[in-house]
Amino acid sequence: MSPPSAPSALGRRNFLRLAGLVGGGLAGAGALAACSSAPSQPPPTAAGAVGAGKTIAISLNGNNAYSGYVAEGVLKELDGTGYGFAGVQNNFDSSVELGNVQNLLSQGIAGLVVLPADAGTIAKAAQLAKQQNIAMGNALWPGPSAADQDFAGVAALDSVAGGRMIGDWLKANSTPGPVVVVQGILGQGFSERIDQGLDASLAGSGFQVVVREQGFFEREKATTIVESALQAHPDARAIVSYSASMSNGIAALLKAKNLTNIAHVSSDGDDEMFTWLGTPYLRACRYYSAGQTGVLAAKAVRGVLEGHPEPFQGAVAQQVITGDTAKAAIAANPYRYAQYAAKARI
Repeated sequence: MSPPSAPSALGRRNFLRLAGLVGGGLAGAGALAACSSAPSQPPPTAAGAVGAGKTIAISLNGNNAYSGYVAEGVLKELDGTGYGFAGVQNNFDSSVELGNVQNLLSQGIAGLVVLPADAGTIAKAAQLAKQQNIAMGNALWPGPSAADQDFAGVAALDSVAGGRMIGDWLKANSTPGPVVVVQGILGQGFSERIDQGLDASLAGSGFQVVVREQGFFEREKATTIVESALQAHPDARAIVSYSASMSNGIAALLKAKNLTNIAHVSSDGDDEMFTWLGTPYLRACRYYSAGQTGVLAAKAVRGVLEGHPEPFQGAVAQQVITGDTAKAAIAANPYRYAQYAAKARI
């Protein structure tokens, strides 16, 4: 990559505004070109740069802070190159996801980074991409499967280990009793693996999961799940949410109800979550960087396109953090790359 002082090829004109595609696929084969300014043609200043004349696109599962941070990571990896950039978001809908990816593939892109809404859908998309010699990187890998042969590489986050981390923290820092779990989306492979690790850690400990429901990474949905769960289980001792986007609403609910005796643990991290972490309403977080997943997936795509393949699994760092340890964890591994926010804004 060029040094930081090098001019960037990733101006706003090369980014397909994600918000314009909420709830539906691309309108047709010409939609990508119509909604962005020729994303496959970088500015003239980048003509001699690596990737000039090629586009790396991104397909995001939905429209929230986490997805934006993944896009920031992709942009960071592409900065200083000649690659054009385009993207779509799929409103957390697998049927929309497949149509959007198919349309991206039809636009002549060279590579694609995906943040899946559904592992099965993305496996089909990866097969289609490989048939067209389009390199695809997965920013939310569910674990080994037959689909791996079709990906250029993956951001490998061990969510079974992450679930164990959460369970081990609860056992060491909270009182045994009923536990409420708010998952993300079943079908991604992400929530299921956290479930596996969490259940293994809590087995025989006195902590019992009494509610386990999908929050679809939505603040309001997660809040409703927790509010109903607390009505049914007023003796709940812990709440585990599988994303910061959901934990933000849960923390606000706990504060509104002045509930300070429940150990609330989150996962990943966003700007708002760090204002709650360290308060009685959010005790800990299984922290990893959304931005890093975007970097690793884009690096895998670049490696294939540029003839220097990266290791298939790019390891995503994770740890349990609290208010006291958050600053050091973020310094070591930022959860986002805010300098690219304007270009990645959804």
